[in-house]
Amino acid sequence: MHQHEREVHIIAEAIANLGIDILCFQEVGEYLQDPITYPYGESPSNMAFRVCQKLRRWGYWYHIHQDWSHIGFHRWREGTAIMSRYPMLHNYSAYVSEDQRKDNYMSRNVTVSCIDVPWFGLLHIANAHLSWAHHGFFQEYDRLKQLVDSRRHFGVRADLLVGDFNAPAGGHAYQHIVGNAEYVDQFYELHPYQFFQPSYHGRIDGWKNTSPKRIDYIFKRNGNPLRIKSMDTIFNDQFYPVVSDHFGYFAKFDLF
Repeated sequence: MHQHEREVHIIAEAIANLGIDILCFQEVGEYLQDPITYPYGESPSNMAFRVCQKLRRWGYWYHIHQDWSHIGFHRWREGTAIMSRYPMLHNYSAYVSEDQRKDNYMSRNVTVSCIDVPWFGLLHIANAHLSWAHHGFFQEYDRLKQLVDSRRHFGVRADLLVGDFNAPAGGHAYQHIVGNAEYVDQFYELHPYQFFQPSYHGRIDGWKNTSPKRIDYIFKRNGNPLRIKSMDTIFNDQFYPVVSDHFGYFAKFDLF
């Protein structure tokens, strides 16, 4: 993580050029030998914080909230991060997995925040990296939903579930999210004929024995006063270079 200056620069450049308001990162790493900071994530190797710092040096101020789930590959602390140009209220993180041990790579900690969007109000963001269907996804998603629902008393006007759900489009885990129509798959809403378009390429950890799938999503609570306007795949070597084993999504919303 002390390396990868190229990736940090590309991500920061895309954020600045595109004027992105809110970002969600998963599998954010920082080296184990770096001290744990308070607030978490301000160590010199933390990838999300390095992106945030570069943007601040360029004159773009972003707030950041992050936490870590587990030790990855015996080398680094791995977690999720939310960045925002707008004030972040009620920042929180919580485990949704049954196991909460830091030495278990199946432990899943999610980050949540209420973004105070000008002329709109509070937009609640839940940033998650969940397990596979046979490793606890269903229980983790249900706990995530309980967590999100428990925070609606803050007066949020809309909420989004964002991240790597390890739930292939059309599969049982995916249907568990969208089956009752409470949440809507924003990519599908715009691109119904690209339903199975993968969100990564090659063979990645956890999906090495299958063809690439769409497992990364933005889900919007149905009926909320925002509407998806565009959603494009980014960091895929066509729209900015590849910087990770997953692509990204660049989404624009109309707010009402």
